[in-house]
Amino acid sequence: MKNKIWIGTIVIFGLLLAACGGMTVQQEVASGGADRGEAMVESQDMDFAEEGAVDNVSQQTQERLIIRTGTIGIQVDNTRETREDIETIVTQYAAQGAFVVSTEEFGGEDSQPFISMRIRVPAEQFDEVMDALADLAVEVTNRSESGQDVTEEFVDLQARLESLEAARDRLLDIIAEAETTEDLLRAEEQLTQREAEIESIKGRLQFLEQSAALSNISIEIMPYRFSQPIDTTWRPFETVRDAFETLINSLQNFADFLIRFAIAGLPWLILVGLVIYGLVRLVIWLVNRAQRSTRSSSTD
Repeated sequence: MKNKIWIGTIVIFGLLLAACGGMTVQQEVASGGADRGEAMVESQDMDFAEEGAVDNVSQQTQERLIIRTGTIGIQVDNTRETREDIETIVTQYAAQGAFVVSTEEFGGEDSQPFISMRIRVPAEQFDEVMDALADLAVEVTNRSESGQDVTEEFVDLQARLESLEAARDRLLDIIAEAETTEDLLRAEEQLTQREAEIESIKGRLQFLEQSAALSNISIEIMPYRFSQPIDTTWRPFETVRDAFETLINSLQNFADFLIRFAIAGLPWLILVGLVIYGLVRLVIWLVNRAQRSTRSSSTD
């Protein structure tokens, strides 16, 4: 009987030890799983942080798009020769896209003309070209340079373009799977709007890229006054004609004055004259009456 009691006690004690061991193992497993979960979360957080750092670096290393423009006014000995020299400078960078946008001449019948030019040159050579233009001048009358940073606008447009292209692709899928004519027409209408917006953004992006790649320079070329010959020609007939034109203009101005005065001023002048005349007559009548009263009193 005692042996049975001891055997039962040993079995119960063994079961208790096994149960405690199992709980310990479960706790270790749970603890290990929690630790691994926290490690995975920390790893994901680190990945996100690294991705954010990469995005920040990519934004910082984004090539800046600067649209540079310049204006320069120069006085030269020979304006036409200077225009040819400028065209030669532009030709040196023609392989990089440089070109003359426009050229205009003013005057020049009996003297050198004033010339206005506008050129586009590579942005990398902007300063070099501006200095070369200044070297052509006897005197630089004005020089200004400016820059516009369009990087932010360019990046925003790229993001909008990607979003619109994704929307366009979704609409194409909807059109391919459309079951009713109404759904098809509605999707095609939205697709047309998206494609128009995409083309507009692409055009703007291209304009910004080209404007940043090729700087715009406006040039005013004027003849240097001290290098121009003195005009000794005498044109008496032109002087007589100018005198007649001046006389005719003065007569016309005087006639216009008389017309305006007769219509707008003369009626008021007549009215004021009548009022003054009436007042004068009233004063005279009062004076005469007073004098008659005085004579009558002295006679009595």
